[in-house]
Amino acid sequence: MENKIIILPQSLSNKIAAGEVVGRPESVVKELIENSIDANATEITLVIKDAGKSLIQITDNGTGMTEEDALLCFQRHSTSKISSLEDLEKILTLGFRGEALASISSISQVEMKTRTHAEETGTLIRLEGNDIAEVSKTGCNTGTSLAVKNLFYNTPGRRNFLKSNQTEFRHIYETFLHLAVSHPEIDFQFINNDEVIFDLKASELKERLERIFTNKFSDSLIEVNNGNEIIKVKGYISKPNFTKKSKQDQYFYLNGRFFSNKTLNFAVYSGYGDLIDKGDYPSFFLFIDIDPSKVDVNVHPSKMEVKFQDESAVFGFLRSSIKLSLKEANLIFDIGFNNQLNFKNTPESFHYKESTERSTGGYSNITPIPRSDFDYPKKGNSTTIHSIFDASKEFDADKEPDYTELKKEEQKNIFEHNKKSDTAGFNVWQYQFKYIMCQTETGLMIIDQHAAHERILYERALLWLNSQSSFSQQLLIPIKLNLTKIDIHIATSLQEELSSLGFNINFLPDEIVELTGLPSDVRIGDENKIFQELIDQYKEYELKLNLEKRDNLAKSFACRSAIKSGDRLNYSEMVGLIDNLFASQMPYVCPHGRPTVIRITTEELDRRFSRT
Repeated sequence: MENKIIILPQSLSNKIAAGEVVGRPESVVKELIENSIDANATEITLVIKDAGKSLIQITDNGTGMTEEDALLCFQRHSTSKISSLEDLEKILTLGFRGEALASISSISQVEMKTRTHAEETGTLIRLEGNDIAEVSKTGCNTGTSLAVKNLFYNTPGRRNFLKSNQTEFRHIYETFLHLAVSHPEIDFQFINNDEVIFDLKASELKERLERIFTNKFSDSLIEVNNGNEIIKVKGYISKPNFTKKSKQDQYFYLNGRFFSNKTLNFAVYSGYGDLIDKGDYPSFFLFIDIDPSKVDVNVHPSKMEVKFQDESAVFGFLRSSIKLSLKEANLIFDIGFNNQLNFKNTPESFHYKESTERSTGGYSNITPIPRSDFDYPKKGNSTTIHSIFDASKEFDADKEPDYTELKKEEQKNIFEHNKKSDTAGFNVWQYQFKYIMCQTETGLMIIDQHAAHERILYERALLWLNSQSSFSQQLLIPIKLNLTKIDIHIATSLQEELSSLGFNINFLPDEIVELTGLPSDVRIGDENKIFQELIDQYKEYELKLNLEKRDNLAKSFACRSAIKSGDRLNYSEMVGLIDNLFASQMPYVCPHGRPTVIRITTEELDRRFSRT
């Protein structure tokens, strides 16, 4: 009887392994640049063409390899980083699994040139699908140059899963930044289709951030530097008034390795306390140094996840470090904690006193209002439900609100009642500056003002994009914005679509754009931030969602231009919003699928109050 179990050929097993290691061109860029960093390179150049699909070339001036080592490095589980189990428990290099080059060469055509400092000539190796096509001597500089051509050429099914060139380029760009930020002492150059995107010289971290994210961005940062014999954290966080509406520019490094961790993200947010609003996200570039034996980086081939021996202790230390930095920047007060850490501690071992006041002279903590202080109608009183929840009979919708008083009103959980009567007796009011309450013949209709406005703007944006005709409001004073290179790249690729939406844009030197006109639906007060927020939202959707370009732009515009939760609306604005919502093609859900309106019938209310 023939055996059913066989050992797979190495060529096939390499292709299977490549599925975990190489998901897209960005994966190749990450693995090869990490190899260059581990080889002690001080100069690294990345060249890509066709978003990495036709060419990815990494050239460095590192230690290089002999011919014997160069041939071995393409075998699976071949590495110079570790040699024993003890080494695996204290990894300090970026690479160590010995799978990357074997996986990459199995699904592409590879050409490597490498030379050590001790050799007079270098080694040339060419491979096609893991099969060695040539080994010869060649003239080359000290270090290694590795070109990966025609990625996935022998696995066309995998190539078909790749996204557009712009999306793949975005992934490569982000990974390049992760590595360039973590090693400012290295010269980095990035060339895309013969265009120099970055030419970064060795510098301090703050200067590297200025070169990548503009000087204005770096001016918004606060230094973090705290530690003891077990753990240290250093880097920068953004000031509370420089938060963003998307989770971008958030960089965590563990012993020099970029990683992601939602728990530690929350530690940073909680460190800010009430200095940032819900839905706002700070930027940060934080480097955590810890004993390698207390973390496990061998969780996944991508090495993006890590496990801590005591994550709760790291959480508490990081949160305390953020608070300390904010205190030193005179943004919060009265912090005190023991700054002691061992890996048996929990976050409760860090004691600090929460701030009771905003640094800007904000509100003191508000004492909860006793239930007895509510003005409930007495039995037999003819007071209506509207008069019970009426916030103020003399409320002026056009007057700047007293936010201290509004805080008290929110404590009472009352309606902001902007009810005005017209001939139809249409009753509508705002609740918590978030929902629009509307009395109907059969009950109560509750509308999420942000989701509803998103739906309206999304359909308008699609109409404008498809018809290439929109109304633009001209600005008396043009707005100039200093964008990052990737934002300029995206804005340039979307120039026609942005014009259709109503953005009149001039591209100036030094990554500056000038806005001379904005879409008519941009609210007054949002002019200076709407374009940047639109680009940021577009980038986030591009990385996370598989959206067609115009659909992405329409959703991004709707999300960033829509009325926000907390925005105060007058009566005519609320009525207009309701009318426009129900004139849309899909009034009941926002572009992301969330409900825009909820109806509660009188019968349901009666049932809730046991009146049936």
